[in-house]
Formats: sequence, structure tokens, C-alpha cells
Amino acid sequence: MIYLVYRMKLAPRARQNMKEFWSWLEDRERFFYDDLPMVKSLRWYYSVIGDVYVIENWAGFENEAGWGEYRAALANLKSNADWESERVSQDEWWEFLDTRVVTDLPVAVGFDADTPREPAAAR
Repeated sequence: MIYLVYRMKLAPRARQNMKEFWSWLEDRERFFYDDLPMVKSLRWYYSVIGDVYVIENWAGFENEAGWGEYRAALANLKSNADWESERVSQDEWWEFLDTRVVTDLPVAVGFDADTPREPAAAR
């Protein structure tokens, strides 16, 4: 998998009304990603120490071709004036800090709550 990672700092409007922001974010996710089936996973992270009021969005793609399809689909969606007007309204809620692309490692390391861990003695 490869991941397109966006980091955004919450704008004053969001920081002054977090309940409204979280509601907006749920709606925005549906609006933005519903027509982008090449996005295979989506994760959100919120910094609580250090860069406070910073959110990260990790969009996962099967491969670079999927990321290319995403970029092409976005270009097409942006040509729709209504869609683009809705998309740019995000500037009221956050400021983009940076973007990067990362990939999974080529070895089997890491785990999460849904992945059973094999005891060292069984390896």
C-alpha cells in the first residue's frame, strides 16, 4: 500500500467550535471520498501533544496506479463548479501544512489490535 498523507492545522473557526468542526469533518469525508473508489483506506489522526490542533489524513492506495487514478479523478471533479466550491470551503476549517507519500515496508513488521501476534517461541 502507498499512503497520501496530508497535515492540516485547524483554523480559528474550528478551534472555537470543535463540535461543529467534527460534524463538518464527517460530512466532508463522505462528500470528498464517495466518488473516489481507488482510495482503499482512510485514517485520521489528531495531535494532542506537540503540534496541537493538527490533523493528519492518511489515504491508502493499492499501488502508484491507484494514486494516479485518484489524481486524475480529482482533476475531473474539480472541473465541476459546485463540487469545487464545496471542496475549497475547507479553507474555513483548516490550513494545509504539508503533504507526503509514504509506503508500507517490504517486510512483515508491525501489528495492530486486529492482527494476532505469533509468540516468539513459535517462529
